[in-house]
Amino acid sequence: MMSPMSPRTSAPGRAPAFLDKVCEVEVQTDVRYARAGIDHDRESGTSRRHRDLKLDVYRPRGGGDTLRPALILAFGGAFHRGSKSGEVFDGQAVSTTVAEYCREFARRGYVCLSIDYRLMPEAPDPGVTRFLPDDPAYNTDRIDQVRAILGLPPCTPRMIADTLEAATDDMCSAVAFVRSRCQQWGVDLSRIAIGGFSSGAALALNAALAEHVAVAAVVALSGRVTQPVLEAFAQGCRAGQPAPALLAFYGENDLPELRPFRIALAEQLAAAGVDHQIAIVPGATHFYTRTAAVQLAGEAAGDVETVIAGFLHDRLRLAQLGRR
Repeated sequence: MMSPMSPRTSAPGRAPAFLDKVCEVEVQTDVRYARAGIDHDRESGTSRRHRDLKLDVYRPRGGGDTLRPALILAFGGAFHRGSKSGEVFDGQAVSTTVAEYCREFARRGYVCLSIDYRLMPEAPDPGVTRFLPDDPAYNTDRIDQVRAILGLPPCTPRMIADTLEAATDDMCSAVAFVRSRCQQWGVDLSRIAIGGFSSGAALALNAALAEHVAVAAVVALSGRVTQPVLEAFAQGCRAGQPAPALLAFYGENDLPELRPFRIALAEQLAAAGVDHQIAIVPGATHFYTRTAAVQLAGEAAGDVETVIAGFLHDRLRLAQLGRR
């Protein structure tokens, strides 16, 4: 098991090590990365409207011709609320937004992207690359809790299936878009990672485990997939299918459905030989900050952000990239 490394101060003029926070950050907002269907009619299979999907880019200022890793993150909000710039709501415990994670990792030298994606109230088009049945047996307690806050009735199995399919497609589209901009942004194609918080983490996990999007690592903060998706992925890995390295965080007192999932995730990935780490945030619920203490294999391992930085530095082989 790797030892997470803490941010340090670099010597002036040294190539970024991707651990040290030495870079000034520039932000480009509302970059269109795709256009996708909403107000979808399931019976006819058509969408009455389409909308632009956008992302915000956090990049180190300058840097010359240094190739950089990319980190693509999706916000949380139970597939109903939140945005690429924020996901803190009244009455909710404080957690770090993906926009803040993007800024902090851009300070380390990453090209970071906080993405928009389609939400359930939009009735998104699920697309043609289906990996879920109409009734995916997906626990919707948290989703229905948020729907009640918004004055909406409980969702149906078909609604969650369509939303998961559509939003996962959006994450895959974001990866494809970043790959198309690799020369412009100086991104190393072999060093792209994806992740997110809660529903955003579910998109990253589904993109990697079900859609097999071409990324090197996944960082999931309190996310899950359905059991059939996890089992099919593990079976494929046992048959030789390549897999990204995976780091998953869960609060010690996270949502009830996440405890059995994280146990199943660890067991399935270990049995399939997938490079992974499961990190627990002691005392935390579903919400925790980037500075919250973390345990790996029952031992203290730094805070959330530091563990992510160490994991990506190791799995993306960033020491080699920093020496260029």
